[in-house]
Amino acid sequence: MKNTVKKTILLAAACCLLSSLSAQEIRKYEIGAETSYGIGLGKVKTNQYGFDLYGGFKVNDRLSTGAGLDYVNYPSRLLPSGIERVVVQTEAYHAFRPFVYARYDFLPNRKWTPFAAARAGYAFFGASQLSFGVLYGYEFGGDGTVNAGDYEYLRDLDHTLKVKGGVFGSIDLGMARRIGSKGGKISIGLSLEYQPVMFTYYKHVEKRTNLTIGPKIGLSF
Repeated sequence: MKNTVKKTILLAAACCLLSSLSAQEIRKYEIGAETSYGIGLGKVKTNQYGFDLYGGFKVNDRLSTGAGLDYVNYPSRLLPSGIERVVVQTEAYHAFRPFVYARYDFLPNRKWTPFAAARAGYAFFGASQLSFGVLYGYEFGGDGTVNAGDYEYLRDLDHTLKVKGGVFGSIDLGMARRIGSKGGKISIGLSLEYQPVMFTYYKHVEKRTNLTIGPKIGLSF
């Protein structure tokens, strides 16, 4: 009986605490998700797909800031120029990227508002396995002939293409539409992103910069 009374009192206290929070206080926080597609620019021309989740704090009606995590996949294979013509890659690249962000809504009280957003973070890439004989063209000149001794030598080499990311940044511009009565928004915009990448394969190290631009769609509450 005593336990039942205690549980009832605690439940009533929790209900009172929740009811004491005004709608304005609840709306100080936001959570959201975005999906994006980037088209590679310049010499790299590597496209990418992305998805992210984030949470943040609304500083005021216009400005919000917070942190999140996104996953990026590079289906077109972000290979270094030194081996991209003689390599058959068996896996696409992917990266997990924690980030911080800031967003500014220009007309927060309107149904539609233009917005600008920026984010910065760090990319952690997974190693990508390359096909057997990856260094054949690179090491033996690619003349089309490989003897048994060559194959034995190639088996002893590290065929893993190690990829290291780095600090990345992006700028988004777009339009957002309010949905519901609790501060929800659906947004669509254009994102420009900068991502440096460093490759290590065999004894060779090469740095690249992947610059992409493309659409981004998001939903937040």
